[in-house]
Amino acid sequence: MIIDTLSAGAVNPIYPAIIRQTLQAILDKAPHTLAAGKYPLQGDGVFFSVVEGHTRLLAEQRPEFHRQYIDIHIVLTGEEVIGAGVTGLPLDLSEPFNVANDLGFCHQIASETLIHLQPEELAIVFPLELHRPMCALQTPAALRKIVVKIDAALLTA
Repeated sequence: MIIDTLSAGAVNPIYPAIIRQTLQAILDKAPHTLAAGKYPLQGDGVFFSVVEGHTRLLAEQRPEFHRQYIDIHIVLTGEEVIGAGVTGLPLDLSEPFNVANDLGFCHQIASETLIHLQPEELAIVFPLELHRPMCALQTPAALRKIVVKIDAALLTA
């Protein structure tokens, strides 16, 4: 998992090209002006959604993971807490993995670390990394964010 800002991430030479290019493409689209919805960048390989919702208390949000896609969570307005675990934690599924949506839910994240994101900040979550997005520690609040999906196979393309 990586924590950064949208503008810095778009030009970070350490990041794989597909991540930098995706972040720059989002910046080029003036993300604060986009309506809620899905925006393809490279078909099913790279796309993002502008999401308008509300955070939930940490205890009410289920930990999740993905097998195929890298997630990038970018806060536009509001604040988001994301619970996270180190790579390699056991994936104790609470229900069968949903292959069609590349989404698995787990009971818990052992030794959970909390990441606090403010506007323009982001978290890059790699496949099989447990995370608990859209959280608040005290009072749930409105959140406008972008969730990017990048097929992990593109990292080696």
